[in-house]
Amino acid sequence: MEIQLIPKNEVGSINGGTGGTINLGNGSAITLPANGVVVKSTGAAYAGAVKVSMAWIDPTSKDLLRQMPGDLRGTDANNTEVGMESYGMIGVELNSTSGERLQIASGKKATLKFPLPSTIQGSAPATIALWSFDETTGLWKQEGTAAKSGSVYVADVSHFSWWNCDIPITTSAYFSATFVDQNGQPLAGHHVSVYRVAGNFGGAHGFTDSAGYVIGRIPSNEALVLKVDGKYPCNSIIHTQNIGPFTTNSNNNLGNIVVTISSASLFTLTGTAQNCSAANVTNGYLEVQSGWSVHRANITNGNFSISIPACSSAPVTYFVVDKTANQQSTPVTINVTPGSNTNVGVVNACGISTVEFLDYTFDNQSESLTQADSLMAYSQPGSSFTQIGGGGPATYIQFGFNGTGTGTFPASTLFVMDNNNVMQQFNASQLTGVTVTITSVGSGTVSYIEGTINGVAVDNSAVSHPIQGSFRIRKW
Repeated sequence: MEIQLIPKNEVGSINGGTGGTINLGNGSAITLPANGVVVKSTGAAYAGAVKVSMAWIDPTSKDLLRQMPGDLRGTDANNTEVGMESYGMIGVELNSTSGERLQIASGKKATLKFPLPSTIQGSAPATIALWSFDETTGLWKQEGTAAKSGSVYVADVSHFSWWNCDIPITTSAYFSATFVDQNGQPLAGHHVSVYRVAGNFGGAHGFTDSAGYVIGRIPSNEALVLKVDGKYPCNSIIHTQNIGPFTTNSNNNLGNIVVTISSASLFTLTGTAQNCSAANVTNGYLEVQSGWSVHRANITNGNFSISIPACSSAPVTYFVVDKTANQQSTPVTINVTPGSNTNVGVVNACGISTVEFLDYTFDNQSESLTQADSLMAYSQPGSSFTQIGGGGPATYIQFGFNGTGTGTFPASTLFVMDNNNVMQQFNASQLTGVTVTITSVGSGTVSYIEGTINGVAVDNSAVSHPIQGSFRIRKW
């Protein structure tokens, strides 16, 4: 899968007591009712400033599948699973001034406006089904309707998650195919889309697996066009063909589809990885950072090779990792050009430890997390706020503070879920007795942050919760 994150942009503030409206300028808008907001964790009424973060996803964007939650499948009002043809999505998060999550009060409703791109306004029905995203099932759930008003859809909603204006696709056929290049090599991780010919809008999307195979449901009883995208960051269409129509519920395996890939659109890195004893690495990988894209290739008997899309000449950073010794090489940045083949020679996976851990005790319950537990550490761009966290199969911890270097900083956020699925969240005013001490923080493309967290958090009922821990995590 390829996932494109959307920045959490705070678009404005609305008084919880009086309510109000925020317009984003692109046609999307939100209106909160007076006295209509509560604290999500407690249900208590909230009349202060409501910080609104909001994002609209253009249904005609080539990045729709990468940005949206789910995969355009949902359950309609009859609890029947259907495909979906989106006319726009909006995600909303509400927070208090101290960072607490807020939600619409029971019995109240907020109003959303979904802008309609000019290319689909003509096909947009006067009334359309409205769907919210269910994070438990990974499916959209039909909840009411939205009404067309000029160039926007208007809908009243009773809670906030992601909301989606969609026409259900109730008839479909099964589709599968295997995509290979002109040399018979599978096209792994390529985006495949099947669109309706009429309007070039509405259909199905998916990514090929390691064998170049993709399977799913597509619209039936109409002419379709199949498209294959080149990998990020180029995003160009590398193959197009007409398919269908297919009979409803029929099985249609198109077999091998050959896609010609131009070597001029790729750059290749090859080389040899050795460990601290100058022997070939037998268990490790090469990592290449190209822009914001990260690519990895396994090392086989010390050798590595990777081909990556290149739209233009640009710098890339690479390093190798010896997983057996938990060591990596120093990252190196070089310039590459489309069509180039660069042998970087021998690279020593030695000198930088790759060990990561987050050990902590909260309310006398101890946890020890490692790389396999989704450890993360990052600083928000343009600010000094740093966030650290991780989670295992049943537990999770996340804490933040204002600071980017070494030193001791007061914790400003703390979120903990224990193995009984009990969640507790603390804001800065409840963490005056908790500090984070950073003892080491690296610089450059690949660095590790080390430190400790210690103190006592106090919840709204004045109950004390001791926390202490230590960590070493790769920082992004």
